[in-house]
Amino acid sequence: MHTDFTAAASFTWYTLGMADSGDRQAFAAGTSADRVSILHDAASLPDVGPDQFNASGYAAAEPVSGSGRGGAWFVRTAAGDAVLKHYRRGGKAAWLSEDAYFYLGDARVRSFAEYRLLRRLREADLPVPEPLAAFCQRRGLSYRAALLTRRIPQAASLLQSADAGHAPWAAVGETLARLHRAGARHSDLNAHNILLDADGGIHVIDWDKGRLTAGPGPWCAQVLERLARSLRKDCRVPADELMRGLDILRTAHDGALA
Repeated sequence: MHTDFTAAASFTWYTLGMADSGDRQAFAAGTSADRVSILHDAASLPDVGPDQFNASGYAAAEPVSGSGRGGAWFVRTAAGDAVLKHYRRGGKAAWLSEDAYFYLGDARVRSFAEYRLLRRLREADLPVPEPLAAFCQRRGLSYRAALLTRRIPQAASLLQSADAGHAPWAAVGETLARLHRAGARHSDLNAHNILLDADGGIHVIDWDKGRLTAGPGPWCAQVLERLARSLRKDCRVPADELMRGLDILRTAHDGALA
């Protein structure tokens, strides 16, 4: 299942250069109650429109397994292989709408916030996906959002690696320490959003509601515990084996932060 973002007819497109960032923001001129805004990397994806944020806009859109509430697809863009993510609500809020959020200004739009955070993390040479474009469709007092990021090629999740018995526990711990040393706080770290590529690289994805802090703090242990809960819930290896792996991860993490 996917959501199609619709826009008012007869849009006139124009772009505004964003100084110093290499980004461009494209606005579709519609009614005051229905506006589309797109923030994108002009170097990687110079031409972008609303259709590129709909799974139905691609000849082949493959649903991403393990993508939380099912709102992500692998797609092929002009910039290459990418991941299209629609922002969806969970919990009781989903009873009202599964994908509409209260609009509090562009600075608070979740896709724009994640796009900008990813840009900052990549500028710091941290292992996160390359953001390509962020989308917001405002309608009245609410908005819907989507994000395009470059796909990590030939990647497997930490959960898949752990189930297969060859998770690089120490390397994962050291990678998380790099992020934490920079103050990068993930809001929902789980075994699906740590990816291992074919060359041994480790990447952390899905930074919705993540943020940059002044540096490491007690929150680092909370992030690790959230990851441990995810693995204890979903991993199929024996509990004692998983516990040893998590101990290795925590030791490597804490040692790298010391």
